[in-house]
Parts: sequence; structure tokens; C-alpha cells
Amino acid sequence: MVLEINKELSSELSSFLGSENVSSEKFILISYSEDASPFEGNLPQIVVRPETTEHISKIMKIATEKQIPVVPVGGRSSISGSTIPRVDNALMIDITKMTKILELNEDIMTVTVQTGITWSELIHLLKEKGYKLGFRGPYGGNAGTVGGSLSANSIGCGASANGGACDNVIGLEVVLPNGEIIKTGSNWKNKEPIMRENFARYCTFNDLTGLFLGDHGTLGIKTAATLKIFPVPKGVAYADFGFSNLEQATKAFHEIQSNHLVEEAVMLGDTNSIDLLASSYRSTFKNLDCILAVIIEEVDEEIAKIKREYCEKIVRKYGGKSIGMFLSKAHWLNMFNLVQSLFEEGFWYNTCHIRPISTLPILVEKFHALANKYQLKENGFNWIISALGVDHCFTSGWITIFLGDKNKKDLVYKAWEELREIEMELGGVPYWTGKLWEPYALDRVNPSFIGLLKKLKKALDPKNLLHPMVFEL
Repeated sequence: MVLEINKELSSELSSFLGSENVSSEKFILISYSEDASPFEGNLPQIVVRPETTEHISKIMKIATEKQIPVVPVGGRSSISGSTIPRVDNALMIDITKMTKILELNEDIMTVTVQTGITWSELIHLLKEKGYKLGFRGPYGGNAGTVGGSLSANSIGCGASANGGACDNVIGLEVVLPNGEIIKTGSNWKNKEPIMRENFARYCTFNDLTGLFLGDHGTLGIKTAATLKIFPVPKGVAYADFGFSNLEQATKAFHEIQSNHLVEEAVMLGDTNSIDLLASSYRSTFKNLDCILAVIIEEVDEEIAKIKREYCEKIVRKYGGKSIGMFLSKAHWLNMFNLVQSLFEEGFWYNTCHIRPISTLPILVEKFHALANKYQLKENGFNWIISALGVDHCFTSGWITIFLGDKNKKDLVYKAWEELREIEMELGGVPYWTGKLWEPYALDRVNPSFIGLLKKLKKALDPKNLLHPMVFEL
């Protein structure tokens, strides 16, 4: 029966997408049932690659008529299992052919893009025009798309000064489950042109933009987004600061972040992490237990220099010292390439989440106890403890365990699961979910909160077609 549906459905979709953009070949379907996580998804029945919002609108109208579940995806570079189908025979919409810059508005300092564009491509195209983004994308930005990041609440490059992906959005164009197209923000006016009225997100009506951010593709398909842009900085400064004490380093981290001094602040939280990413520092400087690396971007070199000196003054107050700029430069200039080499250590079992900066020392202490309990080092596992300053005074805590020996997968799974429990109990909050975090979040969610979300889902998607079963919707 599925094959007959595929043939009929394929023909109908090919009539406006082109047969080259419609596939039900088995090897294609298998690849789309996976992302970069260790989780397994269900096999879809067909994959399409539209190029316009109107294409997606037509697809959703067909899916609604035939009651076919739909899963929208971008680069599928997620390591949280957020993009894989939870039900059989879904229609998967791959938006990665939707890569156009629709408008660069130098008056209101925004760029409107189709959401299938990757962060790396967008950064390159904007730099040619003399502009930069605030949030630059997740660390997988060579493959990660704007739409995927907005769906998953991405945090990454530039988040220390500018917040995460969703903090940098002015407005959206969204296809609803019934195929209807809406535009959010100040573009609510009944006009035809694309997002030319889109200069304010919080305007006149409720913030409908936020409704579709972080929804993991469950409430609508984001086809275009308007993002904030800024002039390319003329002054850039880098600095790595070393500490022998994590508690003191955390205090310096907090003060630098609370004063909004840097574009990016990232910490390596133990000696093991330093040995993996900046081993030369450990052989040069004694008693180096953690590193805080900062990147400063300003309108000229003199202001960048002054800010760097001020950061160093804060660091010295807490017993730290300047040790160079290797880590900060490598981190920033290799923005989307640095993490790829780490996969050579084995698969990432990550636990990305957000928490107050001040809670980092107790988290690291608890992780080290866990590492001893499971004898991770003795069993050939490795890890990186890092923390990125985000927005104001919180941090994205990243503790990643590397699986070296696949025969010991059961052991790393036990440690991985227990680590997530610890992080939640210590006040951490996942900023994305997927199969990585969903069970932990749903186990703790306020019933009224999830009840409202279910009501919203039912109102917008009464047939439960868009990415069904995510958040148990």
C-alpha cells in the first residue's frame, strides 16, 4: 500500500517540484531517518526539496488532504536527535535548496533570508557587503541552516554578546500546517511584498515570532527569517587567560560577561580539556587548571585594545594571568572547522544546556566524581568541559564524552544518562531538546505549561501532521 501511495504522491509532488527534487529511493530514505546523533529515527516514505515558500505551501496542502505526517529538516547536523522522524512513512521536507538572500536592508540593518541557507554561506555573503551577523550560528555552521537553528534554539558563535539564534530574529515567514502563509513582527500589514515592513519584532499584536522559535518544527515551517546585522568590526582583540582555580576563573568570567565586554567568552574547565585543545599551554605554564578565552570586536583597534586591557584587569583581580591568544584565535578564526577535528576522538556524547555561570564549579566537581565512578579514563574515554558565555549572565555548559571503543558503548551510555540527570538537578536547562533531552525535560515540566503547548499544537495543527510526537504532542 505504501508503494502505491508513494507512486501517486511522487507524481503529484513532481508536477511542481520536478522529479529531481522528489525521492523515495531506499538509501535516501535511510539517510534521512538519521542525523548526527546516535539516535535512530523512523523511515520516511518520501523526501522532497522545495525551492520556494509557495512550494512548501502546496506540499502542506497535499499532506493535509492526504493526512500524511510531515517532518521539515535543514542540514541534519543536529547531535540531539531533533530532526529525525518519530513516526513511520513521513513526508520529509528538506529546505536546503532555499538559500537566497531576499533582502539586505541597510537602513534598518537587517537581512532577510530563506531559511535553508547555511550560516557559513550567509556570513561569507554578508562580509562581502561589509556586514556581520550578531549570532553567527552553531559550531556546525558549515552544514547547519538558519531554519534549523531557529527551530532548535541554537547557541554558538557570537552568543556571548548577542544571545542565541532566536535572540537575533526580527520576524519570520511561516507556512502553517494547513498551507497558509503568515508573516510575523511588524510585517503583519496586509501587503504583498516580502518582508519590507519587517523592522520590529514586538509590534502591535502578540509576539507571534516567538511562537515558532524553538518549536522543533512542530507548529509551522519557517521559510524566511529577518535577522539583525552589524558593520564588520575594524578592531579585533584576542586574549587567553589562565587560572589555577576554577572558582576564581568563574568569578572573572561572570564579571566580564555581566559588563558586556566581549563578543565571545569561552572557558575550558579542567586540565583534561586543556590537554586536548591547547596542550602547549600546560607545558609552558604551571598550575594551569582552566582557561578563559575572549574575543573582542569593536569599531576601531583602540577601543578593542582598551577592552582587552580591562578584561585583563578583571582577570588579575581573581588571580588569573594573560597566557597568550592561541586558543581564542583558533576558536574564532576556525569558527565552523575546529569542532570537526574533534570527531577523530570518537563520537560525541554531548550534554549541551544552559545554566548560571556561578554554578559551573559544582557541575565540574560532580562530573569528575562521575568520571571516577565509571573509570572513564581507564576505559579509554575522553572528555571536554567547556562553557560559553551567553547573552547576559548565563552560560552554555558543554560536557562532551568521546566514545573511543565502540565495544564499551553500554558504559558510556550509563555515564551519559547519569550526567544529564546531574545537570538537570543542579539547575541546568536544555536549550534544545530532541531525543537527547526530551525525556528529562518532559519528566520535569509543569503540567499547565505543557498543557498550554498541547492546546496551541491542537489549534494550529489539528491533524497532528507536523513533526508528530515531538514533546509528546
